[in-house]
Amino acid sequence: MTEANNRSYVGIDAIVQTCSKVYPDQLNPTQAASVVKYWLGGSESLDYISIYHNQGNDTSPAHWHYVTFGFTDLHGDGRVHKILSKDEVNPTSGYGFELTFRLRKSAEIGNSVQDIPLWPCKLLQYLAKYVFKTGTQFHAGHHIPFGHVLPNLYSSYGDTRIHDLLITNDRQLKSFRTNLGSVEFLQLVGCFENELEAAQECNVAQIIDLFSTNRRTGGSLLVTDMTRQESCFDIIPNAKQMIREKIDKEGSQLGRVLARCAWNIEPVSANDTSFHSVSSIDLTFDLDAAKIFIKILRTRLSRGKWFIFDSLNDQSICFISTGAKNQGIMVNSIQQIMALGTREAQIMLLPDQIDLCIDRLSHISNLKDEQTLPLKYEVPFHTNTKMFISIVSSKEFSNE
Repeated sequence: MTEANNRSYVGIDAIVQTCSKVYPDQLNPTQAASVVKYWLGGSESLDYISIYHNQGNDTSPAHWHYVTFGFTDLHGDGRVHKILSKDEVNPTSGYGFELTFRLRKSAEIGNSVQDIPLWPCKLLQYLAKYVFKTGTQFHAGHHIPFGHVLPNLYSSYGDTRIHDLLITNDRQLKSFRTNLGSVEFLQLVGCFENELEAAQECNVAQIIDLFSTNRRTGGSLLVTDMTRQESCFDIIPNAKQMIREKIDKEGSQLGRVLARCAWNIEPVSANDTSFHSVSSIDLTFDLDAAKIFIKILRTRLSRGKWFIFDSLNDQSICFISTGAKNQGIMVNSIQQIMALGTREAQIMLLPDQIDLCIDRLSHISNLKDEQTLPLKYEVPFHTNTKMFISIVSSKEFSNE
């Protein structure tokens, strides 16, 4: 099959039309296109990345706006994403989202093609390969602890303190629906490590709200400035105190994260279509995920809430406290561990087990590197039911 024949433009046209409402004067934007498309055997998962020049507004500086084409179904003929079944309820197009990124434009830089930084295209293709490999779907409120990856991509332009990413809805590109399914635009917002840690303690939305109040942290359009040297807590008065008071009063509002984690049970059946009770489960976290676990034990589970880890290999771990209220909870104080195939595990932690986990794992919060790993812990439940927690190097997760 060639690109010139047997092609549907439905998905592409829908994205272009959405962008044209924001950029009516840029109907032919600069595009970074895959030389060999993914569906022709190419290594890059996205067909195109359009790059628009945005003048900014009263609160946000001028910037480049990168928009992906390929997470959703561009063609509708099955060459990349499955063709929708007529029986599907509220179907999404492909993975259901396209990613965007807004990069601050230096005042001395022009608007020619040669002036456009292309490293964000590498970032977006990197994330696309991960999504296509694992099937993981991003959502607003997720965060990505990127470590060395983001600074390395940017390194030819200099050093940066922006190491991680928060995910929120794009403030200008609106979601839409076609006969191929629904599409939303998720924006990547760069952040410092301490800003990411704060998002893990409260939630991503609260940090995003802080960013939007100040031009230096991106303003209303959430523009990432890779040269920013001060965190939002240095720039915005009382920001740290406001977040701490809110957590002390309400607990963490962060209910779900994407992290390097996995779970395993024996025996296991990938084809199970209903939950079944198990007596033992092995959980594996990298150090970052383990630190999040410690935080949510204190700020959510001890307050009668629930929390979900979405893993890199399309598994989920749902921790539930006895006071949690949510549809889909299958566990109880007697059947504390339930599994659905190899994809979803639910674990109810009783108050004494929450305290035990905090007591045994609290020292992890002070670990600065992975040299002391691996570590393993056993948490006994009732009647010979057990939870094992292993903390390993991030390199153990092959999808990195």
